[in-house]
Amino acid sequence: MKQILGVVAFGMTVMSGVSAYAEALNCTFPNQKIDGWIRGQVFLKPDGAGAYTVYDSLINQKHGGPIAARVSADNDKRLTVKWTLKRIELRHGDAPRVDYTLNYLKRDGSATINAQAPELNDYNKSSFAGGTFGARGSCQAK
Repeated sequence: MKQILGVVAFGMTVMSGVSAYAEALNCTFPNQKIDGWIRGQVFLKPDGAGAYTVYDSLINQKHGGPIAARVSADNDKRLTVKWTLKRIELRHGDAPRVDYTLNYLKRDGSATINAQAPELNDYNKSSFAGGTFGARGSCQAK
């Protein structure tokens, strides 16, 4: 009987830890331009099967709603999701492809986001030079 109670208690502890991090996240990245490659607010939502959807104003502009994100790490320390946007056109430039990576540190809620555009046509600078952009912020459970 003690073994059964121990297993049940362990299972409940593990499940409570999993559900605490399988919540939707609202991530904010201060000082981002409203029309920049990285937006100031990014939403992550678990789909219940170990994957996430991602949404921000640029994704909304391109797709009209959330898109699937690839989970490259999800453990007790961090959640890392990646997604790609294709044929992005902004007021100040365009890119055939932009690869995004968002890292969320579960311990303190801090987050980083990076965008890598192998080819970037910046209307104000050199044509088709690559671009890398990054920002620091935080995420909170919704």
